[in-house]
Amino acid sequence: MDIEELDTLKQLLIKGLTALNIEPKDEILEKFILLLGELKKWNRAYNLTAITKDKDVIIKHFLDSLLYLKFIPAGNWSICDIGSGAGFPGLPIAFVRHDLNISLLEPSKKKSSFLKHIKRILSMKNVEIMDSRIEDIKGLVFDIAVARAIFSVSELIEKTRNILKENGFLIMNKGPGLADEIKDIPDDYKIEVLTVELPLTSIKRKIVKIQRFPTHLPC
Repeated sequence: MDIEELDTLKQLLIKGLTALNIEPKDEILEKFILLLGELKKWNRAYNLTAITKDKDVIIKHFLDSLLYLKFIPAGNWSICDIGSGAGFPGLPIAFVRHDLNISLLEPSKKKSSFLKHIKRILSMKNVEIMDSRIEDIKGLVFDIAVARAIFSVSELIEKTRNILKENGFLIMNKGPGLADEIKDIPDDYKIEVLTVELPLTSIKRKIVKIQRFPTHLPC
């Protein structure tokens, strides 16, 4: 990657981060550029993502992941990224929110190996890699679970019942079929939907917060 190309990518990141009200600090930009380079390198051998063009990776992986922050308040929350794949949305969130403790849950060995590599070379102390399925997680609970559109809303609610704390919540990125998915959710969940524009595009995203209420209310 030559200097001119690098500068172009950094400017794209700066515009995207600024649009999301995230300060584009040099350390954040460097992490994203390194992740982009490593993703491209590993993708040639392991096919980690179908999105391969630099601009598309920045917009559709990096910036798209940061939309989840719309529903993540300040605080030292524990987050489980379910089916993290090549690290989305978990890694970009971890880059800009050092106050969060993020577990990247990815059963694919080649993808979890990539995640471990990124954690190591970036010395990411607020990230843990778990190479297992959500169904196999025992004895761990989280404040928040995040996932891209790999599950339906009802499927994710069921899969996360045993890993979410009371008052914990899910965040998902959903498409136009959302209305049908939320018709029959359990009574102990509340849904909030925020329609946002993906920076540097005209694409609309539906970021969904699914709140779980306590099963035992005080008298």
